[in-house]
Amino acid sequence: MAGGHGEAILAGLLGLAGACLVVATAGRLALRSGVELPTDWFGLLIPVQLDRASALPAFMIIGVALLVIGWLQLCLLARRGSVSLSQTGIIIAVWCLPVAVGPPILSLDIYSYVAHGAMLTADLNPYRNGPDILGNQPSLLASDPVWRMSRAPYGPLALALLKAAYGLSGGTVLGTVLILRALALAGVIVILGCVAWAADPRRRPLALAAAGSPVVILQLLGAVHLEAIMVALLAAGLLAARAGRPIASMMLLTAATAVKWPAAFAIVAVAVWHAGTPVPGTRPRNTGPPDAHPPRAWVWARLRPVARDVGVVSASGLVLVLLIPDGLGWLRSAATPASGLTLYAPTVGLADGLARLGDIADMKIQFAQALNLTRTAGIVVTAGVMLRLLATIRARNLAATVGWGLLTLAVLGPVLYPWYLTWGLIPLAMATDRVRMSLLGTVSAVGAFLALPHCELLFANLPGATPWLQRQAPVIAISTLFLVLISVVILTRRRDSWSTTTLKR
Repeated sequence: MAGGHGEAILAGLLGLAGACLVVATAGRLALRSGVELPTDWFGLLIPVQLDRASALPAFMIIGVALLVIGWLQLCLLARRGSVSLSQTGIIIAVWCLPVAVGPPILSLDIYSYVAHGAMLTADLNPYRNGPDILGNQPSLLASDPVWRMSRAPYGPLALALLKAAYGLSGGTVLGTVLILRALALAGVIVILGCVAWAADPRRRPLALAAAGSPVVILQLLGAVHLEAIMVALLAAGLLAARAGRPIASMMLLTAATAVKWPAAFAIVAVAVWHAGTPVPGTRPRNTGPPDAHPPRAWVWARLRPVARDVGVVSASGLVLVLLIPDGLGWLRSAATPASGLTLYAPTVGLADGLARLGDIADMKIQFAQALNLTRTAGIVVTAGVMLRLLATIRARNLAATVGWGLLTLAVLGPVLYPWYLTWGLIPLAMATDRVRMSLLGTVSAVGAFLALPHCELLFANLPGATPWLQRQAPVIAISTLFLVLISVVILTRRRDSWSTTTLKR
């Protein structure tokens, strides 16, 4: 146990050093030309010259790597039973501390949230116009230029929270950022608590360690993405379903969907689960011919949960839609993120491969055409996986069903951002007694390295390097992801084998 204690301290120190490095670099690297922030956050948001080579991306990558290594070490210690639940929680809290007090990192999305809150306060509709309608207000100037003309893809609850945060801050960008960071921190705490509570008592340290992954710490807390709120409500809803509280479960899941729409799959999964749950005293008796219809009481017992769930979702959804004007407008703009292009997404990598094969075979396949094809195929495959999961829902843990479905949607969707992975990773962490930790570790480790900003600054002084990297980005990204995946699996298996041998001795 003494050895395990020393290893836990080492894991904690590695993760802390990594988190501090990321906080010191990833906020500056997330900045773009034309962005004017309200503060430099004690020097941590001083703009970087984007036309000169810089070592900052190297330090950022090293920081992410240290955090990933420390986290994988913690997961292995928890799997061996070498750390307690409280020790695991303390280590994760230590990693979260610099991220929670530091500036927003890795992304400028939070400033778009501020702009949407400002729009609602000014009686402007974020579902019809982009933040550019604000003019030269500070909330617009701080937002990412890429999304200034884009309509909000978030649900009415999300926008209501953004409006409330903007109002409470007195209409200041920095104040709104601080309030949203506090909400994100509360969301992460709820996520960790729900995952630990849902797990088997003997595996709670492992479940908690799995939930405190670098993706959660860096993207949900550090970058302050709305997934912190959505996934917290999702986890709470699944926990309520597990505790046999269907009304509370459906209300929480509806609220999660009103933040971001992918949570709707959880509503369907839980409703199907409720419909298939036997009700005591209503099982039909074998008193008629084999083809006789089941008794009405038994049929009603099956339909009653469906009617209840539909009623709760409808009533809750109506209340949430009324929180803001044009509350259903988000259905028109839900596809806004798909207008972007993430070069490391499997659908993009496959489209790039098809276009290259077309050039070799002289078939003249345009990348745009191939991308439409692969994105459509991704949606079809995702729908098939979800239907299969629903059809076999009694064969696995409910949280695992939701996790697999949402993880498939995140990976095979039109775009892939690392914070999307938390849709599925957190439900899967809630079912750690049924899910291989090697998969969670691999996906989380790979996801931690996605969307790291301005890494091309490492090669800014090399003529032609940046254009070449941009042309080969899909191939490089997919190849790198596979190498990371294989490396994590091999290292995990070797460490597990070493740990097993040591324990036997």
